[in-house]
Amino acid sequence: MAASPTDPEALAGLIADAAVAACGLLLCTDFDGSLAPIVPDPGGAVALPEAARALRRLSGAGAAHGVGLRCPVKVAVVTARDSDDAAGRVDLGPEAVVVGNLGLERIAGGRRTVVPRAIGWLPALDRAEAELGGALASGRVPGARLERKRYSAVVHTRGIDDPAADGAAAALAAEVAATHGLWRLEGKHAAEVHVPVRRDKASAVIALRRGGWARAALCAAGDDLMDIPMLRLASRLGPRGIAVAVADDETPAEVLAAADHRIDGPPAWERTLSRLARLLAAV
Repeated sequence: MAASPTDPEALAGLIADAAVAACGLLLCTDFDGSLAPIVPDPGGAVALPEAARALRRLSGAGAAHGVGLRCPVKVAVVTARDSDDAAGRVDLGPEAVVVGNLGLERIAGGRRTVVPRAIGWLPALDRAEAELGGALASGRVPGARLERKRYSAVVHTRGIDDPAADGAAAALAAEVAATHGLWRLEGKHAAEVHVPVRRDKASAVIALRRGGWARAALCAAGDDLMDIPMLRLASRLGPRGIAVAVADDETPAEVLAAADHRIDGPPAWERTLSRLARLLAAV
């Protein structure tokens, strides 16, 4: 069943009520397409200002113990970007966590940690990046752009006026991934060659729920295929889970099917977060 359209103010009320009832909230949000509008060049993405301000208030000093809030809150940005890259695009409070590369790394308390097994695959990823770059330079997938992340290389096709571009990029990524023993992942107008270490946004959220947060309400929000695992995780929690599709015209149907609520893009999620921060502020 597809997610139901929900007014941002009403959604904020639902999240706040669940948080207070559960005596805690773990708030996990994607970055691109959720906190930040999608832009042709990923290097230009920035979190919407009111969304960033709300998350900063919800992740201030003492937030995990409910200081200044109606209940304890833990904020996490869970993204396919490098964790330090995402952290530099949204000004968060000191208790926020940024989980990057689908759970392969995280920044918490100013310290970045990584999954050690991922590091051993970097030479293979370097070779894959070079092969992708050579294929694009030779005219394969005209107009596509190559982005290197710490543990993946991405072929971007956004803005190309050719309906076959997405499929061609996916085919190229699949070939290169198979050659080098890597994995291919897909997103909106993006085909990614990724190190073959099993992590996803659900496993990242499961790790965040340790240490007492498993009893808290869980709100997960995202807009793309890689967000589906954490949306399903939240949706399965019943009254303590709220799965939000931050949707636009490009949002895959599978994302809508995984979520409980649908809102209209990053501006609506910004309004939700801004209202949520006000509702959870201690009176």
